[in-house]
Amino acid sequence: MTTHVERTTHDDDLFIRMDRAFGVPVLSQAIWRLTEPLSADELEQIGRRLLTSPISRRLHRSRIPFARDFWTAAPTAAGRMHLDDELDDDSIVDWIERAAEVRFDLAEGPVWELRAAPLASGGGMVTLCSSHAVGDGWLGGRAVMQAITGDDHPRYEPKPAALLDDVRDAIGQASSIGINLAALARDTWAARGAADKEATEPVTSRSIPAPPVPDEAELAAERPIRTPLAVVAIPGDDWRATVSTHDGSNNALFTAIVVGLIVAAGRASWEDTVRVSVPMSLRETEDTRANSTTGVTLDLPAEWSRDRDLTAIRRQAKQTYLDAAAQSSRLSRLQPLMQALPDVAVGKMSRNAATPLALASNGGVVDPLFAGLGDPSRVAAFTSRATTQGVSRERLSRLRGGLAAWFHDTGETVTIAVSGLDPVAFPSSTELRECVEKECARWGLPTSAW
Repeated sequence: MTTHVERTTHDDDLFIRMDRAFGVPVLSQAIWRLTEPLSADELEQIGRRLLTSPISRRLHRSRIPFARDFWTAAPTAAGRMHLDDELDDDSIVDWIERAAEVRFDLAEGPVWELRAAPLASGGGMVTLCSSHAVGDGWLGGRAVMQAITGDDHPRYEPKPAALLDDVRDAIGQASSIGINLAALARDTWAARGAADKEATEPVTSRSIPAPPVPDEAELAAERPIRTPLAVVAIPGDDWRATVSTHDGSNNALFTAIVVGLIVAAGRASWEDTVRVSVPMSLRETEDTRANSTTGVTLDLPAEWSRDRDLTAIRRQAKQTYLDAAAQSSRLSRLQPLMQALPDVAVGKMSRNAATPLALASNGGVVDPLFAGLGDPSRVAAFTSRATTQGVSRERLSRLRGGLAAWFHDTGETVTIAVSGLDPVAFPSSTELRECVEKECARWGLPTSAW
């Protein structure tokens, strides 16, 4: 049993505000392709066990200023399960996208949905969609692993916050804000006169001007779209041979492909340095925080991807990770203050916000037990993604993002999923898929599109 009060993290707060204040909630989606379909009994069993896991939670608002919101367990209202009709292979991506249109309620539930469908060609599909606010990919993955193994794990039952708990948290948060603002002032003073300007400014989403902020009538006329999605499978042996040939790593090749896609989209040239955002987990073994992730930025010369120099990319990434571990960013200093601000203030400050130009999330090698949902013999492929619900083409343009990509390796198959965030470069899933296939072909990698 969890005996502490589970307060929202800075990352939780971001996703909560996306849902609550901006009306564009972010959804996490895990997707399994199996050689045998999941039975109704298996679906029900996994779902029932997920109901006692940390992704089954309910949001409660704090009662006093500065105190953070908190989570409690929601074992009856958190999730639901559906077994869908048989699918044709050419309907898989549409089924994935339709599953991601489910609406969640952080305060009342549900906050996740588990769906399965048999394939007419044999095998089956499974998808778990959840509000990103209730769990990042690492927490969701651990919850699923516990659900399929059936091991005796403690139920998720955090302590509800009493008024005195809120008072203590408010005092602690106010103190944290003061300490971080003082540190930020010291950092700013120490940096005065330093050569902050880089030799080569990287291309980011802010390299293009922000479009004009629309008025109320223009906002009302915007219509939500499905964010373009492409999923390709690559034979694992071919992937590993390419990594070995170029003296790289899985992460270096994946990142090089992401950079190549940015160039192909027209957002950068081969002479530019491209900024790639990489999420990294800060989670500990028994950590039940909903979101516990930090972001690292890699500034990579695009010519390294063009020249297939995976050694340079691997070395640069390793050094960047080491440097990031030893630094406190300006954003981390501001996070306690941002979390204390009301939705209206955050909304005004975010009017010209921009999403990353390129996000590369490496899920790495997937445990066969997880990839087969309890049966390693039925593993075909696994992928995941995050997507913003209710976003319009116009809003995507204002956010100025390029793409987000996810990598997973199940041994025989490597899977790359890509969401297109630039409505000009990637107006539909078809154009996005063709771009991904061409970039993989540039590396000599054969692909099979879902």
